[in-house]
Amino acid sequence: MHNLTTQERKALLADINHSLLTGGLTLGQAARRIRTELYQMSQTQYAVFIGISAKTLWDIEKGNTDPKLSVLSEVFRPAGMNVIAQAK
Repeated sequence: MHNLTTQERKALLADINHSLLTGGLTLGQAARRIRTELYQMSQTQYAVFIGISAKTLWDIEKGNTDPKLSVLSEVFRPAGMNVIAQAK
């Protein structure tokens, strides 16, 4: 994990969460920020860390796939974020 202070980590996660909720980030962009800014890992390293293929992570970050909720949960779990489905 990147050597962020607790305050910096909370601020980063709050910014990512806010951007997701307001449409400023896609799920893929949020995943990339978590991987690069929070953990400073390559796609391959993060994929191994969370237990999915690097290709799947690449596709998620690029928006080239419509992943299962369970896969998205694995991507966001290390950041302490939950992914839920909500009907409109």
